[in-house]
Amino acid sequence: MDMPNFADIPYERPSLTEFRDVVLRVRLRIMTSHSAEIVEAALTEFQKELSRFDTCSQLAMIRHDLDTRDLHFQEEIEFYEEAAAVVSELSASVYTLLLSSDASDELKKKYGPMIFRKAQNRKETVSAEVVPAMTEDTSKKNEYSQILSEAMISFDNNVYPLAMMEPFLESEDRDVRRRAHLAVADYFEANSDTFDAIFDRMVTLRTETAKRLGCENFVQLGYKKMERYDYTPEMVESFRSLVVKYIVPVTIEIRRLQKERLGVDSLKYYDLPSLFSNGNPVPSIAPNELHPVASEMFRRIFEKNPSFYDVLFSHGFVDLEARHAKGTCAYCATLVDYGIPFILMNASGTADDVSTLVHESGHAYAAIRSVDCSPFIECLSPTLETCEIHSTAMEFLSYPHMELFFGNEADAYRQLHMTQSLLFLPYGCMVDEFQHHIYENPSLSMNERHEVWRLLEQKYQPYLDYDGVPFYEKGGAWQKKGHIFTDPFYYIDYCLAQVVALEIWDMAGTDPKAALQTYDHLCVEGGNGTFLELLSRAGLSSPFSADVFKRVAYKACAFLSL
Repeated sequence: MDMPNFADIPYERPSLTEFRDVVLRVRLRIMTSHSAEIVEAALTEFQKELSRFDTCSQLAMIRHDLDTRDLHFQEEIEFYEEAAAVVSELSASVYTLLLSSDASDELKKKYGPMIFRKAQNRKETVSAEVVPAMTEDTSKKNEYSQILSEAMISFDNNVYPLAMMEPFLESEDRDVRRRAHLAVADYFEANSDTFDAIFDRMVTLRTETAKRLGCENFVQLGYKKMERYDYTPEMVESFRSLVVKYIVPVTIEIRRLQKERLGVDSLKYYDLPSLFSNGNPVPSIAPNELHPVASEMFRRIFEKNPSFYDVLFSHGFVDLEARHAKGTCAYCATLVDYGIPFILMNASGTADDVSTLVHESGHAYAAIRSVDCSPFIECLSPTLETCEIHSTAMEFLSYPHMELFFGNEADAYRQLHMTQSLLFLPYGCMVDEFQHHIYENPSLSMNERHEVWRLLEQKYQPYLDYDGVPFYEKGGAWQKKGHIFTDPFYYIDYCLAQVVALEIWDMAGTDPKAALQTYDHLCVEGGNGTFLELLSRAGLSSPFSADVFKRVAYKACAFLSL
C-alpha cells in the first residue's frame, strides 16, 4: 500500500469488548484443535487484533505528546491506562494455551523458540488478579509524565518548558548556568513531596504485584518483565563493579581536567554540563534546520537516496522542535499496523539535539529493517538492551558526518559525545543500583530512599559538589530521572548497549563497511533471539566480559587522550 501521511491516519478507540471476543474465539480454536494450521490461523486472527490495539495506543500517545493540552487525547490516554493491563492479561491467556497445544512442537520448529519463551514469561508475569495494580501503576506513570510535560520554569523574566531550559543549563556563562540550575532545582523542590508520594505508591503496587505472582520481590519480577532470559542480577552487579573499577577513576580525571579548562577553584554541580571553557559545541544550524542536514547525513551513511529518514519526514512521521505544551520526552514509537516508526524529540539548540536525533533515528531504522522478521508482533523488536544498541551505535556511526551539523566544531562534538558516553556509565549504574536497593527494601521511608541515592552518588560520582542546594543535598536528584518512575530496571540497558556500541565504533575505525554490516545484521534480526544470542549471531561480544569491557574502555580513553 502507499505510505500514508501521519496526519491522515484515522484514530478510533478500540473496543475492549471486541478484543475480548476475539480472544475467547481464538482460545476456543486453540484448545479444540490438534492441527498446527488451525492454531496458526487462530494466532493470525489474534495478532491482527493485538496489532490494531497496539497501533491505536501508540497513535493516541503520540498525538497526546504533540499537544498535551488536547483534552480528547488526554481522555484516550486515561482509557489506555485501564485497558493496557486488561489486554496484557487477555494476551497472556492466549499464549499460555500455546505452551500446552498439541501443535507446539511443530510451531516451534517453524517459528523458533522465542515466541514460546515470551509465552512462558507472560504466564509468569501477568494474571487477572494483578490487573487492578497494573492499571493503577500505569496511571501513576502518566501522572508523573503529565506533571513534567506541564512544568514551566521561571527564569530571567521569562517562563520556559522544562525541555527548553537546556541551553541555559550548559551556558558558557557560569552565572547563567548557576541560576538556571537553581531555577530547575526550585521547581523539583516545590514538587518533591508530590513525586515522593507517586513513587511511594508505585513501590507499594509493584511489590504487591510481585508477591501475588509468587516472586520474592519486585527485582525478580522486574527482570522477568524486562525479559532478561540469559543474564541475572548477579551478572548485572558484576557489570556495575567493572564500571566502578575501570570507569569511575576515568570520570574523576575527566572532571579534574574540566575544572582546569573552566578555570574555577572548585567544580560545582552546575558546572558539570559545560565541558569546554568557551561553552559546549552547539549545532551551526537552528533547530528548524535539523531535518535537511539529517537527511544528507543518512543518505551518506547508507548510500541511499532518499534515505529512510527522508521518507519518514516527508510523510510527517518526525517532530523535532521543542515548544509549549509538547511532551518533554524523546522516543521512537512504531505504528505496527503500518510498519512505520514515529520520531519525537525536543530540539532546543544544544549538541544533545543531534545525538538525540541520531539516537531515535537508529531506533526507527531498526524498526523498519525488522518489520517482516516475524509473524508475531512480540518478536518484531528485541529486548530493550538490544534496542538501545540500535540507537546508541548509530550515534557512533554518525561521527564521520558531524561536520554537517557542527562545521569547525565537529571534533569538539565528538570529544563531547565520547566524554558524555563515559560519564554516563557510572550514572546509569547508579540508577540501576538505586532501584535494586529500593525494591529489595520496599519498606524504606522516603527520607531513607533519598539517603540511599546520596550514598550512591558518593560511590559513582564522588566529584559532586551541590554547593549547599537543599534539594540535591538531601538526595533528591533521582526524582528528575523519569525512567525510575516509568520504566523500572530499564536504565542499565543503556549501559550494556553503550559497551556493545563502543565495540561497533571501534570496528568502524578500521572497517566502516564491516561495522555497518554488523549493525544492519543486528537490526534485521529483530527480536528473534535473546540478548546474548543476537550479539553472537551478529559477531559481537558480550558486555559482561571483563576483557571486552576493558578493551573498549581503553579505546575510548585513547580517543580522548586520557
